[in-house]
Amino acid sequence: MHPFLNEITRFSKSLAIRQLLCFFFNYDDIVAQNPREKSTIIERIVSISKVPSLCSGIISRNPLNELQKISGAENIIIAGSSGFEIDSPDFSWTFPKLGLIRHQIENTFSTIRMEIGPSWAKDNVIFDGVGLRIRTPKNDAVLFQRLSLILQNALRDTHLSIIQQAMIIHIIPTDKWNKGLCVGKIFELLPRDHGLLPVISYFGGERNDEPAFRQVNLYGYSVLLRENIGRKTEAQYFLQNTNELNKLLLWLNSR
Repeated sequence: MHPFLNEITRFSKSLAIRQLLCFFFNYDDIVAQNPREKSTIIERIVSISKVPSLCSGIISRNPLNELQKISGAENIIIAGSSGFEIDSPDFSWTFPKLGLIRHQIENTFSTIRMEIGPSWAKDNVIFDGVGLRIRTPKNDAVLFQRLSLILQNALRDTHLSIIQQAMIIHIIPTDKWNKGLCVGKIFELLPRDHGLLPVISYFGGERNDEPAFRQVNLYGYSVLLRENIGRKTEAQYFLQNTNELNKLLLWLNSR
C-alpha cells in the first residue's frame, strides 16, 4: 500500500481541468474509530461538496431516512442500508426489491417476537440496515433449536437468507448486493462533466469494504482508514491515522 496523501498533487491537476472528484467514506467505520471527533470529521466531509468539481458521500448500515438527519446531508451522496438506497442532489436510486425485502424482515422479526416472546426479541434481535442480527442462545439448546426451526419456516419463499457465525445469526437479503456494487452504481450515476470520467476515492476499514476497494480500483483510489489491519486487503492506499484524514479533509475544503 502507498500513503494516500502523496496523491494530492495529482488531484490538483484533475481539479485544474475540472474533472469531478468524488470522496466516499464508510460512515460507520469513521464513527466507530473516532467517537470524539466524529462530528468534526463528518462536518468536513459534508463541506467538501461546496467546492467546485468535488463531491463527497457516505455509506452506512443505517437507513437513508436516519442519515438524512445529518446537517448538510442534502448536499452529499448518501448510501443507506449498506447501499440498497442511494440519494444525492443529482440522482436517486433504490434496489428494486427493497420494499419487499423490508416487509419480509419485519415479518420475520414479528414472528420471532410472537413465538419466543417480546422481551427476548427486544434484547437479542437487532435491525441491522437491510437485515437482522440475532444473538444465538448457545447455553439453551432447546431454545436454539426452536429458533432455528422458526427461522427456517419464516424464511421459506422469501428473499432472505441465513448466515450463522459463532454467536450471531445474520438474516440478510439473498440478492448478491454489496458495497462494491453500490460504488459501481454511484460511478454509473455520477455526472460526466466536460466529457471526463469521474474519479472516486473510497475510504473504509471494515471487512465488507473489500468489495468496494476492488471495484474502485478500476477507476479510482481505494484507501484504508488506518495503516494496518492485520489482514490482507484490496486497498491500494492508506491514511495512517485521524490526523492524516483531517489533513486531507482540510486540504479539500481549502480548494
